[in-house]
Amino acid sequence: MIVFSLLAHENEDGVMDQLKNMRRFVKDYFIVVLYNGSTDPNFGKRVIEEYEEVLVCPYSRPIKYRKTGRVFYDVARWLASERIKYDYLVYLESDTMFLGEGFRKFLDKHLEGYDYAAKLWKKFNPKTHKTSSPAENSMIKEWGLWQKYFKTDYVCKTSNPFQTYKYRTVQKILKIADHKRLELFFEKSNVECLGEMLFPTLARKCGAKVRLYPRWFRKYLRWSPELQTSDIDTALEKGKYMLAHPVKSDVVRKYIISKQDNEVAEGVGL
Repeated sequence: MIVFSLLAHENEDGVMDQLKNMRRFVKDYFIVVLYNGSTDPNFGKRVIEEYEEVLVCPYSRPIKYRKTGRVFYDVARWLASERIKYDYLVYLESDTMFLGEGFRKFLDKHLEGYDYAAKLWKKFNPKTHKTSSPAENSMIKEWGLWQKYFKTDYVCKTSNPFQTYKYRTVQKILKIADHKRLELFFEKSNVECLGEMLFPTLARKCGAKVRLYPRWFRKYLRWSPELQTSDIDTALEKGKYMLAHPVKSDVVRKYIISKQDNEVAEGVGL
């Protein structure tokens, strides 16, 4: 089973579209743990009523922009508390979509002999690292705090969307996480995009082996600019791309949905 951790805080119609998209392209058994990052406790209610494979993480709390560091951690520890077993835990956000089938099959092959997959990965020493990245700079400024937690001379960093961990690796991370101290660090810290560094660094401490997604696979996974309908047309024409990010506009999201509806009507790929 694949578990998708999905962070969303607005536009429930967009989340509904994401689930429709996932039902079409993720053929294997999966569940989605929705992390409600909004101030509305009822956000996601329609999604749950419509899609039985969706659960809401009870540890959800309002999340500020670029301060999503605890989301993946909260989802992982809740899954552990409920003794929910899975093969892969995948990080999604509200601007991610699927473009093709075969994600599970791809992961099985790509992660053979590895522990997690990511779009990018780097390891750096915050005491000597020079960067223009706001996230990395914020970690460098707080390294005196975070070094006490990680007890390393390095930080590892990836990008959030579609970072994927095997079940056994998540359990190792949770085992060494020191939960009480981490909660205190979450309260004190102002590090941006902490979620892109927390799990990768702890995974490294556990001896986990990372494998990057292939260059062709991550072609339509980028930080900016956001994807347009022309990008979607090009990707679908090639027929080999599975994932898309960032899909921020309702127009582009609806365009992807209309394309997959047409495929279903025509019997393509069924």
